Amino acid sequence: MLASSSSPVRTILEGVDVQRGYGLISVEDRRQAELATVSVAVWHIREFDDFEIPQESVGQLHEGDTYIIKWTYSVTNVVAKRQKPDQLSSSGPGRERSACFFWQGSHSSVSGKGTSALMTVELGNHRGSQVQVAQGKEPPCFLQMFKGGMVIHKGSRDDDAHNTGGWRLFCVRGEVPAEGSLLEVECQCSSLRSRVSLVLLHAQLGVLYLWHGCKAHANIREVGKRAVERITQLCPAEIGLHSNSTLTVQEVEEGSEPVEFWNALIRQDRKAYDCMLQDPGKYNYTPRLYRMSACSGVFIAEEQLGPARISGSVMAMPFLQENLYSVPQPALFLLDNRMEVYLWQGQQPDDEECTGSAQIRWDCERKCAMETVLQYCQEKNPRRPPRAYLIHAGAEPLTFTNIFPKWEAQPKVSTQVLRELLLSRGLALRWLRQAISLPKETAK
Repeated sequence: MLASSSSPVRTILEGVDVQRGYGLISVEDRRQAELATVSVAVWHIREFDDFEIPQESVGQLHEGDTYIIKWTYSVTNVVAKRQKPDQLSSSGPGRERSACFFWQGSHSSVSGKGTSALMTVELGNHRGSQVQVAQGKEPPCFLQMFKGGMVIHKGSRDDDAHNTGGWRLFCVRGEVPAEGSLLEVECQCSSLRSRVSLVLLHAQLGVLYLWHGCKAHANIREVGKRAVERITQLCPAEIGLHSNSTLTVQEVEEGSEPVEFWNALIRQDRKAYDCMLQDPGKYNYTPRLYRMSACSGVFIAEEQLGPARISGSVMAMPFLQENLYSVPQPALFLLDNRMEVYLWQGQQPDDEECTGSAQIRWDCERKCAMETVLQYCQEKNPRRPPRAYLIHAGAEPLTFTNIFPKWEAQPKVSTQVLRELLLSRGLALRWLRQAISLPKETAK
């Protein structure tokens, strides 16, 4: 488990691995070719119809919607120059190809997904590839289409409530400027993250803050700068801007924020997030996530790799909350955050929904998972093993939730966890009372 299993990202379109969607790629017979984007068209899919998004809004997606993105690209064979073998030149005009991506927001409706699936088939008459993409699992070739300007908004496009004004906060994601994106989070102190950059803006006031966490590395800072450049260039209406809008951009560092910054977040409260200003660590590592299960009959721990991973690069937050909650529950995950290792236990079904044999299997899986976590910590550092923690879905501590760029409370899960804790506490008190009422020699 400790050995890195990171492998290059592969996306096969029409039999060709387009890799990250730009630059040199390998084609038939190991020949090299230059891949470049020709055009990008986006359709917003609604329950009964669809409409094409204007070019200035291409890349403005909503987590409550589904979209069809048609990518037209060219593949041009290149050869080495006879006089300068280290330089490449094209061997003729490139061949144009296209692919349709069916993007589903994390809160998109079932009807919207069905409509977009039907439209994907209609668009598929051009004989191009068709790829289904879930929010948070976008491959690099998808991200690069928007040149660092992709923004995922809360809510849906038809819901104008969150687009009418006020302060809005976005978390910067990605390690390469061309593949960067912004993810809208709650505009409050608890959404800040010391390992990344965030964008705080008010379109009507024309003010934008590019906030850098104290542990944000140079690459994530550059991604944030590119995202801000794209916003100021395109002035998308989804953010509340128009062609005549002007934005005053100010970069701020964690620990040196102006008063206006905190006023936008209602109040200053560094305890609301895992602030690392007093932490001497460099945080030059990428968290690792393993899903543990015995569904195949054998207990295994399978590493979950980031969809846009870059070998040898530090990715501060490669995973989303959906990586944990979107799989069948109850689930078990090991999250390695260098100095701490967490065993996350998913939501258990109600007693009336869980059979005796299912409960036995679950107990066995949990036992194996706990043993695996302890062994993992011991092998990672025999002299000073990292601390291991068992946490329950709905009761995650701040140090755990802040490993993710965005975290939403799960009321149903939290209520169940509280009920289980109260029940276990009640049983413990009952056993204690019984022990107290017994004779001394028996109580011993």
